[in-house]
Amino acid sequence: MSKTCLKLARIKDAIKTCLKECLPSYLLRSIRIRNKALIAIILQIEPAFINLRDEDGKTPLDHATSVGNIDILQYLLEKDVECALKRDKNGFFPIHTAAAHGHVQAIRMLLGHCPDPEEMLTYTGQNILHVAAACGKINVFRYIQNTFGCLMNEKDMNGNTPLHMATMNWHPKVVSDMTWDKRVDLSVVNNNGLTALDVAEFNMGESHSYDKRLTWIALEAAGAPRAPKKEALKPSRTEQKPETNISADTDRYRDRVNTLLVVATLVATVTFAAGFTMPGGNNDSDPNQCMATMLQNKAFHVFIICDTIAMLCSILVVISLIWAQLGDLKLVLMALRLAIPLLGVGLIMMSLAFMAGVYVVVTQLNWLAYAVLFMGFVFLVAIILLLLPLCLPLYSQNCFFRRITYYPFYLFILLTVTSGDNKIAG
Repeated sequence: MSKTCLKLARIKDAIKTCLKECLPSYLLRSIRIRNKALIAIILQIEPAFINLRDEDGKTPLDHATSVGNIDILQYLLEKDVECALKRDKNGFFPIHTAAAHGHVQAIRMLLGHCPDPEEMLTYTGQNILHVAAACGKINVFRYIQNTFGCLMNEKDMNGNTPLHMATMNWHPKVVSDMTWDKRVDLSVVNNNGLTALDVAEFNMGESHSYDKRLTWIALEAAGAPRAPKKEALKPSRTEQKPETNISADTDRYRDRVNTLLVVATLVATVTFAAGFTMPGGNNDSDPNQCMATMLQNKAFHVFIICDTIAMLCSILVVISLIWAQLGDLKLVLMALRLAIPLLGVGLIMMSLAFMAGVYVVVTQLNWLAYAVLFMGFVFLVAIILLLLPLCLPLYSQNCFFRRITYYPFYLFILLTVTSGDNKIAG
């Protein structure tokens, strides 16, 4: 009997040992799937697991902040509040992990158990705003903006402010919001002597993505200065771009010219044909043959005027782009500046002409005529919103014009830039 009890005791010990070996992975998995009940059971079996660390040095509290579950976070803090003051292998406190993942509620809760956020720094001297800016977490920035404005211009060990970090990682939404905050000093230079605008310009490259351009636009519109001695740190743009690259630039612009030439020719062809294919046709029984049957209709007048303007604008675009084919780079740029607005006007007028022409032929059926007008105006607004950024600059240091262009600029950010990833700048 004693031998049987001894065997059972050994089996129980083996089971406990096996369970203890599996419990750490179960604990971290329970946090990821947000199972608070299972977490409580595991910590009841082995309370020391509250200080468990994975291969990256992250504690269960770090994992809880990464998923942003407030109930689990509060439970773990009640178990051991000291976990909020432990760094992982990257030097991140749990509050930095919460900032990197954009969990404002987790940050708010951790701040109740942490000292001044100015003292909570990574190994590279970055505060929570540095991390949030590097990861593009606009909600964290706005929370800190309203609560801890003192962090706005703090530098890390490399001299980078949160604005530098947002610029380096190409987060135009964060950069734009920062430039509108008067507390943010746009002229601060890092240890390399570069302002945020210098960082953007020196890292854009010849072929840059649209989020990089939007980041640069946000800084340029805010009047961000360049460092006075940046030429000593990096060659000037004229030195980086030798004469041999001028022909490459000309070839690149020539492709744009050819594309616009095809579009302008197509618009001219369509509008020319529409001028001789009148809505409603011609009245052949009239003594003055070939007169349009809808000549007295006001919508027909709109059709004729818009169609004429569209055709003439497209012809002007074709002529200006033919001049651009001469190959001179300045002439190409001048032609593009003239052609794009004119082509925009031509496309808008062609849309109005189409809408007016269709309205003329269906005007006897009221619901259909109004439906055509409604759809036409909705899409006309969309066309104008898409064309305006091509025809007008998205940035200006003039305060009034900057406020006008803010909304089209922000619309482009929403349409073209993905949300910030969790890439952490070292």
